[in-house]
Amino acid sequence: MRRSRIVLSALGAAVVVAAGTAVVAAALSDAPAGTPCDGFEAYEQRYGKIETLGDGERTIAVLGDSYSAGDEASDRGSRWTDRLVALDPQLTLLLDAVPSTGFVNDGQCGADAFGTRIDPLVREATRADGFLVIQGGLNDVHVGPDDVERAAAAVLDAASSAPGVAVIGPLDVPGHDDEDEVDAVLSRLAQERGLTYVSTLGWDLPVGSDGVHLTADGHGEYARRVLDALVDAGLL
Repeated sequence: MRRSRIVLSALGAAVVVAAGTAVVAAALSDAPAGTPCDGFEAYEQRYGKIETLGDGERTIAVLGDSYSAGDEASDRGSRWTDRLVALDPQLTLLLDAVPSTGFVNDGQCGADAFGTRIDPLVREATRADGFLVIQGGLNDVHVGPDDVERAAAAVLDAASSAPGVAVIGPLDVPGHDDEDEVDAVLSRLAQERGLTYVSTLGWDLPVGSDGVHLTADGHGEYARRVLDALVDAGLL
């Protein structure tokens, strides 16, 4: 959320983060009861660390956070990653999405920051002569920009060997502040490396009651805008 909006208290922000984590289990209707991490681990065991969506001839690998995972969605099939494949049936999407993670943020269930997960996706994208999308940054808004820059630079350096790379920055949402600072860091780092950067700060999309995660309609519009951005960049 930009500074011109009402700033949540530190306690309120912490509640939002906790709610965002708790919803992981709720979204996994086929997971057993237990902690959110138990539900997420059960989902990974069923669908794999890298989940395959679609069966098109063109491959896109996506590294993401709860937006790509579909937090706050009653039906995970409505998340933007599934919607993207539905919009372009020529795509096969290889998805590694871990809620609460980012360039710096390890998440709630282990050391899952983007830097620990980037290499396998680069290999998959390269093997399939596809391209890579890195979606994130919203979970790093509480981290200093210098730390974000160091971590993001390492991730983008690792990603640069993929046939094509697009970085999608954080959405401006009511539940967080300082998305513009993260956006600025990611935009500059991507530009320095000749990578496509997609800023979403101007995307006014509907979010749920937690003030952070997209609604089903929000995921649909997010997918459409991502597709347009990838086409405009010549990646699709």
